[in-house]
Amino acid sequence: MSKEELEEGYARCYRTLFSHGSIWRRRPRDWRAVVPYLGMSYLYKRSNLIWPLLIRHRLTARVWRPLVEWTRRRHVKFRARLEAREPAAVARSIRCENVVSAGV
Repeated sequence: MSKEELEEGYARCYRTLFSHGSIWRRRPRDWRAVVPYLGMSYLYKRSNLIWPLLIRHRLTARVWRPLVEWTRRRHVKFRARLEAREPAAVARSIRCENVVSAGV
């Protein structure tokens, strides 16, 4: 495989994986998570041309932080709800009983 073929293959994979349709198909089922997911997906993967502008004007934190914080708060609330459930209900909700570490 030539360097050009590898570059074109990578570009094709990137375009397919981060296409509008692909991003939409991977959206969360919980409607409350859709807005932060789309914001992060589009800002991170679809807006590569915008990043240099955000970096140059020191706006990355201002744009990125609210999306990350929104997602973090949702996760903390989810964990609190999960911990509040009785242990037997939690055990029944876990599909995989044997967890194997990936070494990470």
